[in-house]
Formats: sequence, C-alpha cells, structure tokens
Amino acid sequence: MNSKVKRFARVLVGGLIFLGAIALSVLLWITRPVAEQKPFVESVPVVEVATVKLEEVRLSLPTQGLIEADRRADLAAEVAGRVVETNPEFEVGLRAKEGDWLVRIDATDYRAAVATAASTLAEARSALVEEQARAEQAKRDWAKLGGGGAPNELVSRVPQLRAATARVESAEAALAKAEADLARTEIKAPFDCVIASKRTEIGSYVNPGAVIAAVFESSPYEIRLPIPVDQLPLLDLKNGVGEPGGVEITSRIGDGTHTYPGRIIRTEGEIDRASRSAYLVAEVSDPPDGTGMLQPGLFVRAHVQGRALPDVAKVPFAAFVDLNRVALVSPDNTLQFREVNVIFREGDTVYVSSGLKNGERICLTELPSMITGLKVEPKTADPASPESGTPPAL
Repeated sequence: MNSKVKRFARVLVGGLIFLGAIALSVLLWITRPVAEQKPFVESVPVVEVATVKLEEVRLSLPTQGLIEADRRADLAAEVAGRVVETNPEFEVGLRAKEGDWLVRIDATDYRAAVATAASTLAEARSALVEEQARAEQAKRDWAKLGGGGAPNELVSRVPQLRAATARVESAEAALAKAEADLARTEIKAPFDCVIASKRTEIGSYVNPGAVIAAVFESSPYEIRLPIPVDQLPLLDLKNGVGEPGGVEITSRIGDGTHTYPGRIIRTEGEIDRASRSAYLVAEVSDPPDGTGMLQPGLFVRAHVQGRALPDVAKVPFAAFVDLNRVALVSPDNTLQFREVNVIFREGDTVYVSSGLKNGERICLTELPSMITGLKVEPKTADPASPESGTPPAL
C-alpha cells in the first residue's frame, strides 16, 4: 500500500512541475518586450571638400649636389733647377691671384744663357750688315766692269745673304728660348686659385715636368644637379642656359644656413641610365663681402626655377585614390572619380595640369567604401584642420 502512495506522490509532483513550467512560459510570452519600430533613415557620410582653382604657377624643382671647382690644374716645373724661394702665400688652403709667383728656381744658368744668346744675336746681326754691304759693293763692281745684264746670284752674293739672315733668325730664336726659360724659373698662378696641395720646398731640386703644386679655381664654382627626365619640360631654359638667379642654393654648416643665388650655365648631353636623370650644371660665386662658406666637396641643396605654367591646380595628396585618379563630389552630392595629369609633387601638394575644372569640388576624406554614385554630405575643409593640411581653395 505504501508503494502505491509513493508512486502517486511522484506522479503528482511531476505533474505540478510540468504545469508550473507551462504557466511560467505563458507568463514570459505575455510579458515579453516588444521592439519599437522606427522608420528607416539612410546614413550619409560627411566628407571634407575643397574647391578647384586653376591658376598660373611657377614651380621650384628641388635637387642637390656637391660643390666642384670649375678648373683644376697641376703646376709643373718647365725647367730644371733648385728651388731657392717660395711665396709666403704658397701654403695649402691659401688663395693666389692670377699672375702671382709661387715658386722661384735658381736662375743663374738661365741668365747666363740669355746673355750668351744676346751676344750671338748681336754678332749675327753685325755679320748680316757686313754681308749686305759686300753684296752692294759686288753689284757696283759688276756695273763698272760692264758685264751687261743683271748679275747672277753668286755675283750678287745672294747665298751669303741668305746664310747671314738665317743665322740672325736662329740667334733671335735662341734668345727668345733663353728668355722664356728664364721666365719659367718663376712659377706663377695660372688663374685666381686656391692651393690644394704643394709638393716642393726650398732646397729641393726639380726636373722639367715635376709637379710642384695642385690648384683649383677659387670662384665661381660649379654644381652638377640631377633632374628627373620627366621634369625637364618644366624648366625655364634657353639653349640649356637659365636666367641669372634661377637657382637658389642652400648649404647648412652646423647650426648656420647660407643661401646663394646661382644660374644654370649648361646641361650635360647624356641621360644617366641608372637613375633616369639629366644633369644640369649650375654656377655659383662666393659673396663679394667674403662671408661665403662655399668650398669644393660641400654638399648643398638647390631649387631650380621652372617656367610659368598656366591653368594648374594644386591638389592635396589626400584627394588621390591612386596614382593619377581623384575623387570628386558632383553637384548632386555623389562621389565621382576622374583621371588627372600629374606634373609635379611637392610635399603633400600635387600639381595637376589637366583633368580638373574651375569650381569643382574635390573629396579630401577617405571612406571605407568609395564607389561611384555614393551619396555624401560635403563640408568645406577647414584650413587649420590637421586632416586637410591645405587651404580649401585649390
């Protein structure tokens, strides 16, 4: 009997639990939260735009190079002898003016040679005068003898006159050589120069051809400036020569910055195959007040003035979706894309020569998905905004 009661109790408890679960489920269903239905609103992204402005620009093309001397020379002795004197300014790094003497070689033997050659010339001229007198006398004697006709060359002493004249010319040439050798005992600066190195000193013996110093021209200097081939049409050159002041050259030494005006004097007639660059040669001079720091081997930066280009737009780099395509906001505020012709880039500014029109709006904001026809809400870029980085007018 007890087992039947226990079984009935278990069935009753199970039934009550089942009914409670059903009741709880019904209660939860009745009290469930109902989501509020709202009308669908399309999300339109806000983008910054800038207005295209076509204008005439004159580009400044950056480049760099090393200062080089226009001329270098090795000064060599032309005569042999012992060095007896050097100029006090004959020291490495010091400057010499054109014609200044640098080294003097013992000239004793060469002065003697000049005196000997002068004596020989005087004797030759005297012999020539005597021979001319003999020739005149021979012509008179021929006329007195009445030989008739013109005397032949032997009678007129023409061979003797020629020999005497040749001896005079030889003596004159010997004297000129002796004087030139005497002058060569004094080695002079061939142009305004700086002493780069010296290889002789007082007491040393030099032979003809021995290098006694290396010099380079002090000013003006030259700089080889590489320019990419595709930028050559942007330059303002006539027959490879630029206007004075067409190059601004800047050198930085320590904490000081020095700027010098220069000009393009020629272009080298070959393209560098490795870098695809052409080389311009600029000329720059030390300031006349002597405050310049230009020296061969100094690294400098330069900006070469380009020619005036009409109808060019300055476009922020942020507007580009690839190398030559920009995003535009059309009058109906949808995104459109257009290919443009890029001629130059300077920092975050890109110069475009074609593909844009005055008044068009360029999108400066990068969106996660930029597709043609996307609806946007344009907002004029703030010039002070770090995201735009450029004025609103292009």
